[in-house]
Amino acid sequence: MHKILTALTLVFGMALVASPVFAMGSDNPPTPTAKQQMEDGKKAIYAGKYDDGIALMKKVIKMEPRSADAHNYLGFAYRKQGRLKLAASAYLVALKVDPDHKGALEYQGEMFLKMNDLAAAKKNHAKLVTLCASGCKELKELTRAIADYTAANPRQGNT
Repeated sequence: MHKILTALTLVFGMALVASPVFAMGSDNPPTPTAKQQMEDGKKAIYAGKYDDGIALMKKVIKMEPRSADAHNYLGFAYRKQGRLKLAASAYLVALKVDPDHKGALEYQGEMFLKMNDLAAAKKNHAKLVTLCASGCKELKELTRAIADYTAANPRQGNT
């Protein structure tokens, strides 16, 4: 009996000594969630670090392919880099996932203006007018962008 008690005491003692080691976990940090990568990607994009933001949005999209927000921000970053074909593709996916995505409608409208397609920008504007009956920042921003565009391109303002 004495041997059994000694063995149990030894086992429990080792477990108590070893438990802090197990509690600390591994040296590998946990994989960031899609939500965390989305936030980090937005911060990078708004800081003008478009390549970093694009890489993070692609990771989000890999985890959540139907994230209209991730596709929208991916399009935003591409548009800011002047990569309009890639931006157009990203906005199309965002709007396929969520046809009423206000951010994608605004940013796509701004992209249309960069492409000198005022008529397409006005279509996005009209949809935002419908979606934002009491106003929204996306409508305000696209309205301002269209006004700036028509002021700089008076010949196109009549379309």
